[in-house]
Amino acid sequence: MDQKEIGKIFYRDGYRLANQHLGDGVTVDKLRSAIKAMYEAVDGLLEAFLQRTGSEGKAAECKKGCAFCCHQPVFAVSHEMLFLKDYIEQEMPADKQTQFIDRSREKSLLTLNKTIEEQQRITHACPFLEHNSCMIYEARPMACRIYLSSSLSSCRKEYDEPGTGRSKPELYEFPLNAGRMLNEGFVSCLKQLGLESAELPLEQGYASLVTLKQDFKSWMG
Repeated sequence: MDQKEIGKIFYRDGYRLANQHLGDGVTVDKLRSAIKAMYEAVDGLLEAFLQRTGSEGKAAECKKGCAFCCHQPVFAVSHEMLFLKDYIEQEMPADKQTQFIDRSREKSLLTLNKTIEEQQRITHACPFLEHNSCMIYEARPMACRIYLSSSLSSCRKEYDEPGTGRSKPELYEFPLNAGRMLNEGFVSCLKQLGLESAELPLEQGYASLVTLKQDFKSWMG
């Protein structure tokens, strides 16, 4: 089965998962539950994938404390950014929340009104990265979850020469395709339920939600 067919399967899975949680009526609690279920589904898939690649001698070189990829653009859609904001407000002390907001606004000044190609040439730490550790790991968006590299040296080269095209991180195609399509199917169901989504750089999305004081309830209208 090729990647296109695999993508269609995960798209349907994402749509079905959202519909199972929200088809009989959308509430804030159901939205949280649906997003959490989607993340748990992809995490379980990735765990099995990593076990298989490891047994085949092709183990991923991603390790805790390696943060080259945490300095490049990360995009997330509305429900992911709302889930992230919700998590931070529930789990983080006020001073930490203030740090995240300040860092997000600082990075937004670098990325705002720039094309994707221009953003890819910017090396700047994620607002939620501290001492090479993700402070919002449980609520990190899909793009972060499915970014798995088979070559640490390729990630280092991209970090050293961002957006030049001279080096590309050697990423596993299957998790990228599966996670992306799962999320797209999820978004498709949300749209049918009247919840419009936008995709933005993570720092811009989070800063905007905080500034406008938006949450799940206001998104639902």
